[in-house]
Amino acid sequence: MSRAPRKAAAPEKPGAEVPLPLRLADEPSNGHDELNVARLSLISAQSRVPAGYTGWTRTYQNGDRTVTVTCTALTGHVVPHGLDNDVMVAIINLYLEDGGPEDGTVRVSMHRLLLAAGLNVSAHYYREVRQSLRRLQSTSYQITQGWWHQGRQRHLDATFNYLWKVTATRDEEYDAGSVLEIRLPDEIAQSIREGYVKPLDLTLYRELSSPPVRAVYRVLDALRWDSGSAQDRVTLNLLEWGERLSIYSTEPDKIRRVLQPAHDELRERGVLRNVEVTGRGRNQELTYVFAPTDRLPDEELLRALTRRGMYPAVAGKYLTEHPDPAAVHLAIRRFDAYPGRKQNAGALLRDMLVHPERYAEVVPLPAEVEPRSGSPVVAMTDEETAEVQARQLQELQALSPERQFTRLERLLTFARVTPLLSVTDRDRLRAAVLAGQLDVTDLVRLVTREMGQEPARKADALRKLLPS
Repeated sequence: MSRAPRKAAAPEKPGAEVPLPLRLADEPSNGHDELNVARLSLISAQSRVPAGYTGWTRTYQNGDRTVTVTCTALTGHVVPHGLDNDVMVAIINLYLEDGGPEDGTVRVSMHRLLLAAGLNVSAHYYREVRQSLRRLQSTSYQITQGWWHQGRQRHLDATFNYLWKVTATRDEEYDAGSVLEIRLPDEIAQSIREGYVKPLDLTLYRELSSPPVRAVYRVLDALRWDSGSAQDRVTLNLLEWGERLSIYSTEPDKIRRVLQPAHDELRERGVLRNVEVTGRGRNQELTYVFAPTDRLPDEELLRALTRRGMYPAVAGKYLTEHPDPAAVHLAIRRFDAYPGRKQNAGALLRDMLVHPERYAEVVPLPAEVEPRSGSPVVAMTDEETAEVQARQLQELQALSPERQFTRLERLLTFARVTPLLSVTDRDRLRAAVLAGQLDVTDLVRLVTREMGQEPARKADALRKLLPS
């Protein structure tokens, strides 16, 4: 199955043991994955499944818990598989980009959904994604003692369809003009809003050559982080591993043949150092040996971020990719000075790190004042602060148009402008930015100049700039 050319990491509770960060590429694309669905492997790794493959059940031990997952497809459908992983990864990240609406709904054009999934914009993939959405909506899951509820801090039972509802303006076509409303089940949407997500390198994920390889990487990466820290090795019984990936064969040799392309490619990409095989027949075990990280984050800064609510995996990943401490100190000082209630402290702090331009109006806590969290912050002069801000603006200008637009989208979501723009407005904005008709830095200044300004006024001003 041909795809568009592809360009070449589980959060734990704040305050828990800090995991090693996962570093896979020099310029990763920062995405996320909901940890429950990634770890439980709800979608078969195979590109194709038999016509009669309409359900499966798997049971395994996880410590003192017996976890059971049952997947049931409605009449006329097979279980989710292959490309469905790419579609769900795209929907999860679109939901995050839209600010995690309380109704769990992603509003997106079919064209944008294909781009977010890393697929060619072609009639073939419009049909494939249409079928994928129908499978995901028509399949129910029953999970016993396996769904982690971040708010209650315990594993619960859960029952849901992978997608609760999908509607389109052109139900029979799902073409480029279709505008979709995709509603996630409450369990997944709530888990994302509560921060039970893990970093996912979307550039690496999309660059992998086939749905099975991407599925194996997605689940394997989640299992690596399952204990809350990045393990050097993960050992799995071959038959249980095949069952977790919903590979319908129970023959060890066939399971290994299905997995071999993923093993080869993940070694070539530098994700794995080796895959060790021990035992014989049904007792075979695979040990995945992961490539070591090439840089560790500053421990003091990592503790400062996690004490303020960031998940260790997210904080470690950020510090690994951004070793300059000056911007981190500035974000911490702004965070400690931020007025009002911090409903999701970790998400707020991460946003201050990733999008400092949004918080230009927040006066950083003076260096001589002890932060409320009790964590020391290195003093920075006004000149140093201005230098950091200028460097961050230069960094934005140096990004590719696609990455600039991603940052702009998140800024619009934070400023509450996104819900006031129609799907057509957002598509026109994307086209103008990617074509170089609008300067992203000018748009950022427009949105951040007066953060207290009504979002409707910002939306009107933005619409006036869109080319006709």
